[in-house]
Amino acid sequence: MKKKISKQIILKLAVTLVGAAMLALSCIFLMGLPKYILLLSIILFSSLTVIITSLDYHAHESLFKVLLVAFITGALALVCFIIFDKTNLLEKLKDADAIIAFIRGTRHWGILVFILLVIFQVIFLPLPTAVTAFIGSKLYGPTWAFIYITIGTILGSLIAFVLGKVFGKKLVIWMIGKEKTEKYAELLNRKGRFLFIIMMLLPFFPDDMLCLVAGITAMSYGYFLLVVTLTRPVMIAFMCYFVEGSIIPFSGWGIPVWIAIFALFVILFLIFGRIKKIIEEKKTDKSGEKNEKKRAEKVKSRKGKNKTEISKSEK
Repeated sequence: MKKKISKQIILKLAVTLVGAAMLALSCIFLMGLPKYILLLSIILFSSLTVIITSLDYHAHESLFKVLLVAFITGALALVCFIIFDKTNLLEKLKDADAIIAFIRGTRHWGILVFILLVIFQVIFLPLPTAVTAFIGSKLYGPTWAFIYITIGTILGSLIAFVLGKVFGKKLVIWMIGKEKTEKYAELLNRKGRFLFIIMMLLPFFPDDMLCLVAGITAMSYGYFLLVVTLTRPVMIAFMCYFVEGSIIPFSGWGIPVWIAIFALFVILFLIFGRIKKIIEEKKTDKSGEKNEKKRAEKVKSRKGKNKTEISKSEK
């Protein structure tokens, strides 16, 4: 009980400090905007800070989580707006060369900035892995790009999974939409762990989205981390070493090779799907046999009871 109380106090203290920081940032960076935006920001952060810190987590758990998600979302939105506004990063994200120039401009912080970009790409940014692989290969070469992207991707995947676990289905629906959430959650719940490995390995599935959805399933932290650590580097390595076009060009002899690679992925997908189907059929057959045995045993026990009852009545 003491641990639960201490965690709640730490969380409320963190909310108070972040709320105060957001109010200060609002007053500093939103002064040039229309006054109602600054006023809305002050009202939002002050009211949410007061309400969250005054609520009892155990008595109002669902309301507490909803308000906390709103608070974190607002804080992230404000910080992202300030960063994008001051660095003109939103325009730079549309151009790979501009991102490369921006990261180079950060000098010795460049590696950290690049890893943070990968983490944000996994959780929030609609940026394909091929783009970050291209940028990383240009900046650090394919090998170091592979290492940095792998670190950022695993960290980002774990954060996305934790967000799903902690805040539940409502947050996932808010981030990726109800249709996609229900579709992939049903797939992972129905077809299980084996399918998750295949989906992480093949390029046809939205890996980043699946990490978020996996958080609302019964999947454990240990299994998720193991699968992500073993599978995600496979596609990252492929992107870093091949997509740049230095090993297999996108012209001449490289075109039929790329077609063959794509065909290979399709064949692998079909093979894995067939293996999965065979495993499921075997499971259903075994469960069917078990059910039949149980039914037979029940029938035998009923017949035995009936015989004893008849013999008793005859006596």
